[in-house]
Amino acid sequence: MNKSNVSFRNHLLIWRYEYSDAVLGVAFFCALALAVGASVLRLQNDPVVATQRVTGVVEHVSLAPINPKAAVGRGIYYIYDVRLQDDNALVLVDGDVGTPHSIGSIIPIERQHHKRGVDTYRLFNG
Repeated sequence: MNKSNVSFRNHLLIWRYEYSDAVLGVAFFCALALAVGASVLRLQNDPVVATQRVTGVVEHVSLAPINPKAAVGRGIYYIYDVRLQDDNALVLVDGDVGTPHSIGSIIPIERQHHKRGVDTYRLFNG
């Protein structure tokens, strides 16, 4: 029987050095899977229960994403700061680049009331 002169501690250090990239990759993949799963569950647990058509005035427009590398999968879109006419609240609304709205224009918005009491807004396409 041939016994190695490498200690158990050294075996662990060698293993850590050889497989550290794989362990980091697996950890990142697991974290990503958990994040996606949590967002899907959150959407399923908070459905839209009512909608209402409101109007608002565009106060500010910005192009998003500012970093083009962040556009993977979504593309470039506008983020509008819109002042609602019914309660004077300022809300953020995403919009398609193909249909821009200028500052000061009045736009129709759909208010989506969710089961857990949160309101979200989107451009009205009706």
